[in-house]
Amino acid sequence: MAQVRLVSSLADVDAALQGLQITQMNQAGQVQFQLHEEAPLEEAAKIGERTRPGRHGFILVNPELLECKTKTKGVLERSFKNMLAATLQRTDKEMLEVDASISVLKVLVLKNDDEMDQLGPHGPPLNERNRGVQQVIYPHPPFPEDPSFEHGTTPQRVPYQAAYGTQQERDEAAARDRCAQRALWHAKLCILEMRQSILKDKRSEMMSKMTAVFNRIMEEPSHLGVGYADNEFPPLA
Repeated sequence: MAQVRLVSSLADVDAALQGLQITQMNQAGQVQFQLHEEAPLEEAAKIGERTRPGRHGFILVNPELLECKTKTKGVLERSFKNMLAATLQRTDKEMLEVDASISVLKVLVLKNDDEMDQLGPHGPPLNERNRGVQQVIYPHPPFPEDPSFEHGTTPQRVPYQAAYGTQQERDEAAARDRCAQRALWHAKLCILEMRQSILKDKRSEMMSKMTAVFNRIMEEPSHLGVGYADNEFPPLA
C-alpha cells in the first residue's frame, strides 16, 4: 500500500517526493497525500497545482478539504479586492473634493484689493462701522439668559457708539476687512493642505497595511476552508 504523507505546504510535498525518489507521474501510485487541516490557503492551492489529485495525479485522501480550501481562497481574494477598491474610491473622492477646495483658495488668496472689493462687503456698511451693539443693563437679578436689546427702559439702555466719522477711519476699517479675509483664506488653505497630506498618507498606509494583513492571512496556518462555510457574508467594506 502506498505511503500516506501528511502535508501542509508545497515544501512538504517536494520533500516527500524527493525522499521516495518519485520523479515521474507514472510513479504517482507510490504515495498518497493527506492535506493538513490547518494548511495555509496559499499553500493548499499550490499543493493542488503540484499534485493534480485525481485520476491522472496523486491520490489525495481528503479531496473535500482541498476543495473547501480552494473555494475559500477564491472568496476571500474577491472580497478583499472589492472591499479595497470601494475603500480607495471613497478616499479618492474625498481627496478630489479637498483638491478642488484648495484650488479655489489658492486663487482667492492672490486677489488684489480691487478684486476683493468686487466680492462685496462682509460686514455692516462702512458708515455704520464701530457703532457696536446696543445692549440693555439689568441692574437686579434674576438676569435673563437672552437679553432684550429693544425693550428695556431708556435708563437701562446702553446707546450705540458713534460710527467712524472720517473717510480715513472708514478706509482703514475696509483695509482691516480685507486683511481679515485674506487671513481666513490662508488659515483654511493651511488646514486643507494638511488634510490633503493626511489623506495621501492614509491611502498609502491603508493599502500597504491591509494588503500585508491579507497576505499574512492567506499564508499562515489556520482553519480557514477546513470545511463548508456560509460564504454569503456582508462585504468587508
